[in-house]
Amino acid sequence: MTKKYDKAFKTQTVQMIQEEGKPVAQAARELGLHVNTLYRWIAEFNQNGDQSFPGSGNLKADDKAYREMQKKIRDLQEENEILKKGDALLRKRPALIYPFVYEHRFEFRVAKMCEVFQIKRSGYYAWIKRRGQVNKRTRRREKLKKRIKRIFIGSRRLYGSPKITAVLREEGVQVSEKTVARLMKEMGLKSRTVKKYKATTNSNHNLPVADNILNRNFLPLAPNQAWVTDITYCPTDEGWLYLASVMDLYSRRIVGFQMGERMTKELVIGALDQAYHQRKPGKGLIHHSDRGSQYASHDYQARLKQYHMIGSMSRKGNCYDNACIESFHSVLKKELIYLEKFKTREQARKRIFEYITCFYNGVRIHSTLGYKSPNQYERRFLKAS
Repeated sequence: MTKKYDKAFKTQTVQMIQEEGKPVAQAARELGLHVNTLYRWIAEFNQNGDQSFPGSGNLKADDKAYREMQKKIRDLQEENEILKKGDALLRKRPALIYPFVYEHRFEFRVAKMCEVFQIKRSGYYAWIKRRGQVNKRTRRREKLKKRIKRIFIGSRRLYGSPKITAVLREEGVQVSEKTVARLMKEMGLKSRTVKKYKATTNSNHNLPVADNILNRNFLPLAPNQAWVTDITYCPTDEGWLYLASVMDLYSRRIVGFQMGERMTKELVIGALDQAYHQRKPGKGLIHHSDRGSQYASHDYQARLKQYHMIGSMSRKGNCYDNACIESFHSVLKKELIYLEKFKTREQARKRIFEYITCFYNGVRIHSTLGYKSPNQYERRFLKAS
């Protein structure tokens, strides 16, 4: 039985061959037509255009052969569209074809794209599953990077990877320091601290000095058992601003401090008075300092007796005997003083006051304290006692 094709079918077939560039022989095989038939249709269409195929008429829509041919043409058109967009992928690995299929899954049928590219659907869906797992890891990684950046900025851009790792673990995030360091490097997050700088008081005097009672026992069992104190200075455009600090060794908290234009005994007495009135320690507290003339002065020693404190001083030329308070002053310089330029002493005074009371005592974590801030460490002691 000879099949009949209407004008619309012949015209659509010729247009598909010409517009999509499909070889005539291939189209003939796929449509089940003789190649000469297609060449004849093409020649007539090229010669007469829309006036071609005048006697073909229109087949009824329910003609089975007509419906089958229409379906074949739609399939061929879809294949041609897929091939036009994905031709460069045909010679590449399936791993490069899968993203194309995924990207065009709402434009073309997945089954048809897999058929055209000669890949297995099971392989494509396995790739989809792996892709979901990779995306999940990527999302976790991006979330971790946001947390790291939040902690870094919250530390005033001072924390390195060890402290940030400790904060993350405190928040319940199990992560290695190596991972944190790598992600910080990717984000360009680098601690802005600078080199340490050391300053000392004058110990060349004839005043009496105390024995080293503390003897580097830097780990007392409770607050107000041992205090250490020292003096440092901050440069400003107006001149030096001196700082005398008193630290409680238990929590590393700065319990008293005083600032002034001169490095006098009144400066260190002011810091001691502030510490005493704020803390009200019991009798027998060990007070340790270096051998500076301010601390060896008669007035300062009289104040220690008034407060029932036991005086202790570092051995001559041994900076390690007072290492904790010197370490604090070093940190203060690295994290504040040498990162800013102060025009006036008053400007420096305000920034140092804020750093000590708000950041150092309240926020900054210490490895010695199990990565707690001084205030947190003392609250834990009070809660347990």
